Amino acid sequence: MSGENKTQQAQPNPARKTLDDRNKMSDLERLRHSAAHVMATAILRLWPDAQFAYGPPVENGYYYDLECSHRISPEDFEKIEAEMKKEIKANNVFEKLTVTREQAIADAESGRLGGLAERSGNASKFKLDLLNQIPEGEPISYFKNGDFVDLCAGPHVMRTGNIGAFKLTTVASAYYKGDEKNPQLQRIYGTAFKNKTALDEYFKMLEEAKRRDHRKIGAEMGLFAIDTEFVGPGMPLWLPKGTVLVEELEKLAKETEFAAGYVRVRTPHLAREKMYKTSGHLPYYAESMFPKMEMDEHRADRQQIEACITELEKQLADFAKKISERKSGS
Repeated sequence: MSGENKTQQAQPNPARKTLDDRNKMSDLERLRHSAAHVMATAILRLWPDAQFAYGPPVENGYYYDLECSHRISPEDFEKIEAEMKKEIKANNVFEKLTVTREQAIADAESGRLGGLAERSGNASKFKLDLLNQIPEGEPISYFKNGDFVDLCAGPHVMRTGNIGAFKLTTVASAYYKGDEKNPQLQRIYGTAFKNKTALDEYFKMLEEAKRRDHRKIGAEMGLFAIDTEFVGPGMPLWLPKGTVLVEELEKLAKETEFAAGYVRVRTPHLAREKMYKTSGHLPYYAESMFPKMEMDEHRADRQQIEACITELEKQLADFAKKISERKSGS
């Protein structure tokens, strides 16, 4: 790694958890975070060139973002899970290692960090970037299970054998750090529980939720239709049967309000900013109720224009600097 790269500032990541945040992880979150490391171990055994970025626990499981020459699909889940079972059966300790920044950079450059061994010519580029996000003075630590070593502050369960039951669920795409200017990575999702009973109950709940999905039921009963292309997701077009239900519900609401002594008024759909400031809505709900609208179909054009403006501003600044230097020299 050149001196220039060492001093290059990485893009900030506001979503990065602090050490205090990590220490507050629940037992289930620790288990799922550990399962993410086991999944990475399994993927590397199958595709050694895989480059790993993030692998956090999330609400219903965990994921790991990675770049790999092989495009992972659900058809690969069975063999990945088979390798994960081997690592869990091995009951390897999750060993924490504290290292210097220099050692961490050297391990990332050799490909050892986020790998099963050194990988000549395949430096751990995402780990190098993540190292730049660790503030000076904050300890840098690895977690090692078996041959897999990852840049991680933890926490984890004691051993891989503590991961009771797991299952890989879906594959998606995600930009590194959530920024569309960064590389698009593969995101592999999974979930894990203390035992198979809890795992089975979770998937049973998911199946029941699908069966009761209002979007599915509404379409089957002919209540409404959702057209994402012309109208938008979550914005139903009420069909005759559904319109009857809506009108009956509105009628019930009005009768209930009148019985309670309320009277109804109507306000315009749009009003001046002053009204929403007076009502108190704008100061507290500006982001959720009144977000800036951006049309996705014009995003590329807008970005191109912004890039041109930035380049013109740079050229003007350079020109102004040259004029100033000429005047000072004359």
